[in-house]
Amino acid sequence: MNSTMMTGAALTVLGLGGVVATGAATAVIPAVFGLILFGLGALLRQPERARVASRVALGVALLGILAPLGNLGRVLSAGPFELNAASFANITMALICGLYLALWIWERRSAGQSNSVR
Repeated sequence: MNSTMMTGAALTVLGLGGVVATGAATAVIPAVFGLILFGLGALLRQPERARVASRVALGVALLGILAPLGNLGRVLSAGPFELNAASFANITMALICGLYLALWIWERRSAGQSNSVR
């Protein structure tokens, strides 16, 4: 299981847990992102599709950061901040996607350094 699939699994668990905990239909949004990333992670195992799948996964993860942060900004501008299930899911989704992007950058830099040594 690669990091894209693990990120997808984490987001899917977050989304499904949110649906179970709150019953809100919008709580499934992280799970949708997770299923997309999980599928892209499976495509990464096919060398002929890996480059495109990697770029699409990065776009999905970037959207997975920006959308929750935009939503949190809207909530913060409306008045005092209250940590509820929706805010928790937004923060957690942004953190998971941010960690995925940071890991991707670190893996690419590490691969670049190991290739330059050889």
